[in-house]
Amino acid sequence: MFENITAAPADPILGLADLFRADDRPGKINLGIGVYKDETGKTPVLTSVKKAEQYLLENETTKNYLGIDGIPEFGRCTQELLFGKGSTIVSERRAR
Repeated sequence: MFENITAAPADPILGLADLFRADDRPGKINLGIGVYKDETGKTPVLTSVKKAEQYLLENETTKNYLGIDGIPEFGRCTQELLFGKGSTIVSERRAR
């Protein structure tokens, strides 16, 4: 079924890591992959993150998390995306 799918092109964001390593400028800052590192290479906890953590600490009401099955609706929608909305694979519950 998936043998006719062609590979997606390389992720341009992940390619930024290669470009960063190749850049020899001493003052560069790596913001390409979503992690800020300071001039010493350390990853500090940003003030905005500390504020968000404090907000959660003061406002969260549970430490509960999703069960192993995750969000059932997400699974169903993914099956429909892969196999088609009216697929018998989905309606006969052969996809899990």
